[in-house]
Amino acid sequence: MGKELIEKVFQKFEDHLSIKNNNRIIFSGKFGIGKSYFLNEFFTDEQYANKYFHIVLNPVNYSVSSNQDIFELIKFDILFQILDKNIVDFDDFDFPVGNLAYQYFSNKFLNDFVSNVDLLGETVIEEQLPKSYSIIKNIGKLVSKISEINKNDFDNFKKEIESNPDLKIIKQFFDKEELKIGSLYENNAVSQLIYKLVKGIETKTEKKPVLVIDDLDRIDPEHIFRILNIFSAHDKLGENKFGFEKVILVCDINNIKHIYHHFYGDSVDFFGYINKFFSSEVYNYSNADYVNWFNVNFPQDQYDAENVQFLRYIFSDAIMKNYISARQLFNNDFSRSGIADFYTVNVDQRFAVICNNQSVGIFSLFKPIYSILKTIIRYFGSSNNFLKYLDEVEFQELSRFQNILGQMYLFINLRKAINEAGAQTFGTPYNFTITYDGYGRYKFEGDFRSADLKLFFKDVIDQYNQITEIY
Repeated sequence: MGKELIEKVFQKFEDHLSIKNNNRIIFSGKFGIGKSYFLNEFFTDEQYANKYFHIVLNPVNYSVSSNQDIFELIKFDILFQILDKNIVDFDDFDFPVGNLAYQYFSNKFLNDFVSNVDLLGETVIEEQLPKSYSIIKNIGKLVSKISEINKNDFDNFKKEIESNPDLKIIKQFFDKEELKIGSLYENNAVSQLIYKLVKGIETKTEKKPVLVIDDLDRIDPEHIFRILNIFSAHDKLGENKFGFEKVILVCDINNIKHIYHHFYGDSVDFFGYINKFFSSEVYNYSNADYVNWFNVNFPQDQYDAENVQFLRYIFSDAIMKNYISARQLFNNDFSRSGIADFYTVNVDQRFAVICNNQSVGIFSLFKPIYSILKTIIRYFGSSNNFLKYLDEVEFQELSRFQNILGQMYLFINLRKAINEAGAQTFGTPYNFTITYDGYGRYKFEGDFRSADLKLFFKDVIDQYNQITEIY
């Protein structure tokens, strides 16, 4: 994909993030479309990496036994990710000493951190620990910093509170609520530490802190709505309790709607519920922007070879129907020149072919069709992805490519296309016949609407998979 397209799609999302007071965001898109990949590319792009500091959580990996666990695991996962970033300057870090923080960090923190990390899931641990010494090193720095706290500071703070009866009553209430996991007022020692770390990073780097909760609709329904409630209720006058300026919830909003109605009933108003979980509007991520770019950069041209126009139609349609993901789009040159060049190189290459353990002596006749299929499968990622796409193809649209489809039929059995008699007719098991006019053109005889083109393409791909190139 061209750099200019990536920048335009990035800018569209950046415009959404930059809306005033847009601090809660639902990033919605169909499963498999590449939401996670897009967000990773966005936040690691040099332009936006200099503007945002992002943390990504994957609750689908958590091993939880109760609803309360999910909130604790989110906190320790955030802390885990922050320590992995190796961005905190512990030499300049002022550790909070109030609200029982000293007692907690002096006695329980390290044990709790280890036990909660164990519940984050094997995927999280496997992805982070082997490649990062930062986590272990920074835990050591954090524990060392804790040990430097002057116990007299904590004792003086405690005496000041206890000497004032009014303050003591207020403190007793907030101590009770702040230490209650999941409470609206919950602000225990770990929450305070995260807030302090996040705000410290924001000050040091001058980057906006962003928390991304990925794959929201792939976790247990009870936890989905608990997480939603956590990140809507736990705000302080519009500020996220962990100090993040923006929280992005990644899901398919239609899937969330389906789960919601299954959980609470069809008569319950979903949009009245979900509206409070985003500040502006749901950001709908789709391939529509890529299709617009693709069609502009791969225009119809009456002088183009029919084979290239066939590829144009297939790729444009597949992108629109989300069968080509963001990862494939970003990593391949989907421009007209990129696709046409790949096709042409394969047509021009010299190689022998073995099919079903036998040498094919006339394969040069089939190289154009073979190269079309090779180009399709390269850009789809696999032949299976292409076959899945065929489930939604409007085959009537392919009627203008009858010559190519006729050549594909001959490719199935590697039949020589032209005999000395010139014009000929081929019967097929797909509810149509193919006629050759003797002048290099094929056409269908029959009704496209009744033709079994799905089976036809399956047999074409099966034949393609039997071929081995020998150089």
